[in-house]
Amino acid sequence: MGAADRWARRLYRFAAVAFAFGAGAYVAWSGVFPWEVIWKGVKTGGQMVVVARYHWSDKQAIADMMAGSVGTERVRLTTEGGDAGGLQDPVVLLLDHPETFVDQCASPRGCIAVEYGGRGDIGRKWPLRPDLLARIAAEAQPLEKTPGIASADILQAAWATPYPNGDLLVSFRTQTGWHHPSYAGVGRVGQDGQLLWFTPENYSHHEAYVGAGDTVWIPGAKFEEPVRRLPGLGTWECDRLSNLVLDRVNVLDESGALVDSVSVLDAFLASRWAPALIHADPCDPFHLNSVSMVGEDVSGLPDVRPGDLVLSFRNLDAFAVLDRETGVVKRYARGTFVRQHSVKHLGGSEFVLFDNQGGYAQDENDGYPYSRVLVVDLVSGEERVVFPRTPERQWHVRARGRISLSPDRTRVVASFPSIGKTVEVRIADGAVLAEFDFIRLRASLSPRHMALRHHLVGNAFYAHEAR
Repeated sequence: MGAADRWARRLYRFAAVAFAFGAGAYVAWSGVFPWEVIWKGVKTGGQMVVVARYHWSDKQAIADMMAGSVGTERVRLTTEGGDAGGLQDPVVLLLDHPETFVDQCASPRGCIAVEYGGRGDIGRKWPLRPDLLARIAAEAQPLEKTPGIASADILQAAWATPYPNGDLLVSFRTQTGWHHPSYAGVGRVGQDGQLLWFTPENYSHHEAYVGAGDTVWIPGAKFEEPVRRLPGLGTWECDRLSNLVLDRVNVLDESGALVDSVSVLDAFLASRWAPALIHADPCDPFHLNSVSMVGEDVSGLPDVRPGDLVLSFRNLDAFAVLDRETGVVKRYARGTFVRQHSVKHLGGSEFVLFDNQGGYAQDENDGYPYSRVLVVDLVSGEERVVFPRTPERQWHVRARGRISLSPDRTRVVASFPSIGKTVEVRIADGAVLAEFDFIRLRASLSPRHMALRHHLVGNAFYAHEAR
């Protein structure tokens, strides 16, 4: 082969490489086919690596942690509020990881929830039946699913709301990153652990409200194309490989069938608060994380009626009151609270909420955030911190969190999931009446196991919440 032929071959190979590089750069820049196919493949491959690392490494650490978490003293009653006298109302602890509380339920997967009352005595238990997660995994409807892991292994009972007869309405989710969306659906679990019904179709999620006739009001979602024009307000442009998440309020009957669904976006666009959406997250503008109802004793708010819906929007740092029948936005409230959860009507014109990131304090070293139980007055705009009464670093959770009101609305149970703690607090003065530890850990557990604690905890609520 002559020198001319060798150079011709070299030039040909160089041209081929240059063309491939140029074509790839153009595809990536313009987003034309086959960019989405390639990028989704890369993303899926990356997720599989993360899944493998967690599933075969951290899974064993969690199993070890479970073995060391068995303990009976998970409730500590205090004398801070005077003569505590025990728990006046039973409190249910929901556990969001299998094999938790294996010492209390005969099921090999442990309990899905455990009730405490009196002086910390254990009452009812809801076993986590082995077939429950398998059924949910089989019926869940993810838009995207990462290969390489069984769905049942990554399911969590993330939120629960009690029915009057002792059943639990449970919102199930998958651990973030393996399914999209992470919302797996909602179901009714009997006291024997049987799944009475389950519905995945409407992507119901987060904290719900159970009303008369076992009717359920719960956050739901629709997933749409990543570009959405808002009349007169601009355009939401989400990543072209993602979906725009548009929240709804789903209404389910006693059997879990969808009887109504209210679009949160439509409600806002029809209200005077529509401009609040201009700077909203273009992929998840609302992130509705709880639905509750205005109580019978509402006052000082002429346009608000008992039974109106109270909605918490994490990504707007705000909550709203909607007319239950028409879907009209009546009130829109913002304050010093940030990424809040679980907004409830306390009474009169006051609302109480779990403020994840609105607390901030400074010490001699630096500043630090903390989470708060906060009371907000919609008439005066005043805010009052119920807990903690003085800022403390330990009471900080970036995400999740929940409050539950006692039947007489004088006390609140506040859950701090990622630190594994729940407190019962008297609203009038912030006195801590009881402290719950989801997982009572051995002192010998390694720092790595301690860091995994956030995988293993859920939330708590009164067995009979205020209505």
